[in-house]
Amino acid sequence: MTVPSPIDALAKEERLGEPYTVHDPHTVNPKSRTWLVVLGLPGLLLLPFAVRFVLQGFGWATVLSVLLCAAYLGAAGRILMRDVLPGYGRMLYLYENGLILVEVRNVATFPWDAVREIRVSGVRMGSTDVVSWRCWLVREDGTEAVIGPEFPGVQEVVETVSSKVTERLLPKYISRIDTGGTVRFGPFSISRDHVAKDGEEVAWPNVTGVEISNGMVYVNRRDRTSGMTATAGEVPNAVAFGELARYAREGRSK
Repeated sequence: MTVPSPIDALAKEERLGEPYTVHDPHTVNPKSRTWLVVLGLPGLLLLPFAVRFVLQGFGWATVLSVLLCAAYLGAAGRILMRDVLPGYGRMLYLYENGLILVEVRNVATFPWDAVREIRVSGVRMGSTDVVSWRCWLVREDGTEAVIGPEFPGVQEVVETVSSKVTERLLPKYISRIDTGGTVRFGPFSISRDHVAKDGEEVAWPNVTGVEISNGMVYVNRRDRTSGMTATAGEVPNAVAFGELARYAREGRSK
């Protein structure tokens, strides 16, 4: 694993610890650039002939050249938009105590201690087992970053970030509800006595559990067949929400 000197120096300055992994969007499909050239070059070579035939009206030659040109350039454009440009100029470096996100003209560091919010979305693609992961990070100073499926191994990044941020925030949340306060997670709020959503409160004895599945957050109820739901993207720090709900529910049960 090779880390450029400026990135390594920044990581040491921010005390991010040891590097774990490097995520380069262009390694998702290493053959993409080859296919881009194989399909794009013939299309570009045919383009002036197609234009000439159209202007001079050469019948079947015009139709054939236009169709071939459109097919080659269309396929190359699809590869360009799907595999090459989404991660252009972007790199992600995952460290022991944070991450560094490099974009075209910007480098942002996200130490775990500086992250105040993470939103995660994981949606299964159709009937397959493939999940499209995306997460949004917000630092204490308001700096934001989006990490999406263009990064290889994005699931590992999402799981690591969620775990580290939850580990830091959960003790604060527990302390807050233990002293009679309330913690808000988007449309939900949790207190020592209940969980609430949009003004509807459910006491912990009536909550059977909290689940995060297929991009949704579910609060299952004992007193009703239908519980409270929200998309995971609406619930900041959803993993911490689930852990805090479990802590509060078990405490009230005891």
